[in-house]
Amino acid sequence: GIGELGFIASMEPPHAMEDKSWAEERLGAERILGAYAWRTLREAGADLTFNSDNPGSDHSIFYGLHSAITRQDKDGQPEGGWYPEQRVNAEEAVRGYTDWSAYASFREDETGIIEDGRWADLTVLDIDPFVLADDSPSDILNGRVLMTIVAGEIVYENL
Repeated sequence: GIGELGFIASMEPPHAMEDKSWAEERLGAERILGAYAWRTLREAGADLTFNSDNPGSDHSIFYGLHSAITRQDKDGQPEGGWYPEQRVNAEEAVRGYTDWSAYASFREDETGIIEDGRWADLTVLDIDPFVLADDSPSDILNGRVLMTIVAGEIVYENL
């Protein structure tokens, strides 16, 4: 399978939400099942990395997390999510933007998680996607970046 081949699927969760209105018509009912198929890829053993595809998409990390977790757009549509069986959980969504992305860039020993000896590059959010994912995932969209730290130095602050 794809996992055994060592492929890393680079995905942009907001694309699924932005493409949902036309994707099935263009790809067809059968091929759409393999598009934006995050859960299927995970189950096949493929590695994932999430990104924002700047400037081609809304680059908000909050929209990205929300899209990955709910498979809904910013208006909460469609109800229940677009192909909801392809959702990822909050941990997978966060890892897709952090340590799985570090792995995809051959930097898994330097960054991607908070640990002694790794780069001190951090983004501090005012929401906890792990808490919100189950009870009020739409609140993820209202998140704010409070601080960005690069090499241990605060480079952005919005407290």
